[in-house]
Amino acid sequence: MLAGHLRMTVGELEQRMDSVELSEWMAWNMYFQPLDNSWATTGTLASAIYAPHCRRGQGPKPTDFYPVMKAPQHKSQMQNVLEQMKRDLDGK
Repeated sequence: MLAGHLRMTVGELEQRMDSVELSEWMAWNMYFQPLDNSWATTGTLASAIYAPHCRRGQGPKPTDFYPVMKAPQHKSQMQNVLEQMKRDLDGK
């Protein structure tokens, strides 16, 4: 997140920033002003908009709207994911 905030790659960040500066950024983020996290903001808004249309206690969590998926751990799981994607694209 910090690399994106500073508009550089992670590799550039690692080369240009020492541990002292990184610690300062971490303290700033924790105690003064959090860095922007657009996915957290979007997820919170989306879950708040969707929640009134759900049964009580069954509304979505903000993390349900994050675009990050857990990668399959085994070859057979990957095959299942790919087959499901193909079915979805083919219209089931």
